[in-house]
Amino acid sequence: MTSKILGPLVQEKELQWLTPNDQVSETEIATPFFENKKIRYRLAFDESPDLTIDAADAALESFFTFNPLLKEEVAQRAFENWEEFNQAVGYLDGIETYGTVKTRPKWMEDAFQNCLQLAKLTNAKEVWAYIRPTEIVLLKDRYKEKKGVYVNILCECDWEEEHGLQIVLKDGNHLVRVSGQDGNLFDYE
Repeated sequence: MTSKILGPLVQEKELQWLTPNDQVSETEIATPFFENKKIRYRLAFDESPDLTIDAADAALESFFTFNPLLKEEVAQRAFENWEEFNQAVGYLDGIETYGTVKTRPKWMEDAFQNCLQLAKLTNAKEVWAYIRPTEIVLLKDRYKEKKGVYVNILCECDWEEEHGLQIVLKDGNHLVRVSGQDGNLFDYE
């Protein structure tokens, strides 16, 4: 199988979590949205049996020629995600809590340093320094209620180390969701 945008697609036998019909880009692909960082792409054919390579390529073409305003919108929503997370768990309270301990064990020192770094995240323009994309998945709504191809960008992020962050774009150019990685493409209604 070959994509016009991604090139050869393969079944990756070494990745145990892939379902049998998923296809991944043979190589990591330079991704303009992330300053040409090379990222592995996956087409989730088992979850989206009606996904076609042509439809995926159309979404990828839009994603690869994104409007800079889209990236600003994603940054704003990611920053809001950080603020909501911090408000819910009191992440930055760790600065005060851990800062009073004179001799911190390694785990506490690591947490303290991470809190100090996150305290510098004060606006949406800075958010990209705290987000690292790990994989991009193309799929369709598994319930077939919503049309389009979804570009689900899976990321590690410094504030949500356990669940990471996902950015979901419909047809590669319309922001649908920024959230923790929970397997959902859409917000709860």
